[in-house]
Amino acid sequence: MPSDNELDPSIAAHPAWALVLYPLAHGAVEIYNNMLSILWPLLAARFGLAYGAIGLLGTIFRGSMTLPQLGFAPWIDRHGGRWLAIWGLVWMAVGMSLVGVAPSVTVLAVLLALAPLGSAAFHPAATAHMTRTAPRRRGTAVALLMVGGSVGMSLGPVIAAWLCERHGMGATVWLIPIGLLVAGAMALLIPADGRPQGRQAANLDQKPIPRAVFLIVAAIVGQAWIETAITSYLPLLLTSRGASLGLASEVLFAMSAAACVGMFVGGALSDRIPRWRVIVLAEALTVPLYACAVILPGHEVLFATAGVGFVSALSQPTAVAMSQEMMPYRLSLASALTMGVSWVIGSLGAALTGILADHIGMQPALLLNTVLPLLGMACMLTLWRMGKRQAAPALTGRTL
Repeated sequence: MPSDNELDPSIAAHPAWALVLYPLAHGAVEIYNNMLSILWPLLAARFGLAYGAIGLLGTIFRGSMTLPQLGFAPWIDRHGGRWLAIWGLVWMAVGMSLVGVAPSVTVLAVLLALAPLGSAAFHPAATAHMTRTAPRRRGTAVALLMVGGSVGMSLGPVIAAWLCERHGMGATVWLIPIGLLVAGAMALLIPADGRPQGRQAANLDQKPIPRAVFLIVAAIVGQAWIETAITSYLPLLLTSRGASLGLASEVLFAMSAAACVGMFVGGALSDRIPRWRVIVLAEALTVPLYACAVILPGHEVLFATAGVGFVSALSQPTAVAMSQEMMPYRLSLASALTMGVSWVIGSLGAALTGILADHIGMQPALLLNTVLPLLGMACMLTLWRMGKRQAAPALTGRTL
């Protein structure tokens, strides 16, 4: 098997810049992504948007941010993704910063359809380049990238709220320099990523996606479903019990902050023990913690929700690293499948939870989701048995 430097001959020159700037760039991308959550009330007031219209625009935005990753990934795997990651950040910075000055709903819809394409290009390109930078610490590299994104997700609504409260919605254009500055630093300091050569390039499209990757995606779908359900519905459940909006916001912050720690711990841990065990551990711990987050009253829910954020995040960089090891010449496609597809399906699943809640109540509907981590554990144990039976190199050693 060729060495990692054959896949990317220049990356070994200055790996530290990639390990610093890609997480920083991911943080910038997620600032633009997540600032939309605080802009919805303002956009609804400006254009008279109903809940259904907001839901439709949100679906357009999320779909454009995730599904096109599958189209960008094969190109990145053949030609390298450094410039695509850089221009993806620039595109995102400009497009999303113009949302606050959109003159009509039509222009807003166009921006929300086109701007997230920058995010869709950035994610598989950055993940593949990061893991080539630290091939022996693949889980840690992915975790660093994800932690940067989580910090950006936390900062996006805060920054947007501060600007809009003081200077109006048009002040979103002031966010453009954040992306431009980081993109400029990436262009100057991160070396180009090499493209697969010779036999590697010829084999890219010949091998089917391993069935094991679909098992990993299936396991992560459950975690994405649970996390989306918590962020979408738990505040509603808490306030319906008489809790304040302040407590609801603290719950979401606790989950997000704990997830940052969990991502790093999970990635580093998976570089030291078989990765499937980290995912099984995360799935097993999610069940009781998630049930407590749904059932417990008052401030006790803070600890349970933080626990869910931590243990659920253990599996995220681990799953990406695991998929990449099974598709060593298609790192970007492995990332797109694990991150993009799983979160799209998880978001749709969370919508089903909401529909079910209309019929049986919010708490029972949320509690039914406890079966999802159990299904995820079944997927990972099936994957482990496949590895033992086939004795395949991609399914043995550190991966399993």
